[in-house]
Formats: sequence, structure tokens, C-alpha cells
Amino acid sequence: MMALMRVGVLGAVLVRAGCAAPDPFVAQTPPRGEQLIIRHIPGANPDKQACTEYQAATNSCAAVIASTMDGNTLISSELVALVPPSGTGAQRVEIVSRSALRGPQACLQPEDLTATGRYQTALALLELARGTIEDFGGSLCSSTFRAGDGYVVSTVGANGEAVPPGDVRFQFVSGVAQLRAH
Repeated sequence: MMALMRVGVLGAVLVRAGCAAPDPFVAQTPPRGEQLIIRHIPGANPDKQACTEYQAATNSCAAVIASTMDGNTLISSELVALVPPSGTGAQRVEIVSRSALRGPQACLQPEDLTATGRYQTALALLELARGTIEDFGGSLCSSTFRAGDGYVVSTVGANGEAVPPGDVRFQFVSGVAQLRAH
């Protein structure tokens, strides 16, 4: 349902892993509108999936995210398809986070992440994600903003630094979008 926390962390992890190097000539700060209360976003988008880097021509996403609320905890599952260095075909990895809601933000620590998928790929991605959180002070908090017909997630570490690749756009799509490999 919603791309909140994982978008920022997974984007940073993919950059660190060399899977999605940011273009230094492209602004990493998409325009933002009003800040939204994360708790309200899933209910505003029923029966839709969150999608990063949506391509209408192929009806595909770089990542597909589903989220639910459990009290003051946002549980998000982000599915990505990664092509390993061996080039032997895409491997699906799912990263699940349990983020504590703090006002309009969702915050997490390394132990709030788990991963499923092919053991070595999932374990490597999980270790990179946890390492990224540690590198930014031991916790990350994300805020979500309206951005035209979609949303923007901004993730900041406990050390006050923005998590690369910067703000990330996502949108909700009806039906089922395909997952593109990185």
C-alpha cells in the first residue's frame, strides 16, 4: 500500500551496492507539497500498491511496497528484483520494516528490518540496509509529502543527514504492476 520507510533505506542501499548509482547532474530533490501524516496514507489509497519509478509504458516499478498499520507501528514490505554480479537472472528480495510512528514521521533502527528471498542476496541486502542505518546515527526517520499526483519520501538519519539518494518519489497504482530488475 505505501512506500514510506523502505524507499529511503533501500534507495541508499542500492546506491551503496552499485545497483542504482545516482546521476550527479540530476537534482535529487523533487518538488514537495504539504507534509502528510503517515497514518492516513494507506486508508486514502485502498486497493492500490505503492510503486517507485513507475513506467506506464511497461506498467512496471523499480520497487513495489505494501504497508499496514498495527497500533503505532507501520509495517512495510518492499519487494525488489536484483540482478546479481554473476548476471544469472533477477532475484527477488523482500525487506520488511517495523517503523515506530513519531508524529508525522516513521522511524526505524537496524533491528527493525528483516529480509526474505535467496539467502545470500537477501542477507547481503539486509546487512547493507542495517549498515546504512548505523552509518546515519543508528536510526532513520522518514516524512511523506504530497507531490502532484504522487508522493515524496524524505529520510533523515539520527545524525541529521539526508539519506542518499535524497527524496524519493512514489505513487499508487491500481491493479498489479510488474517489478523491474535493478
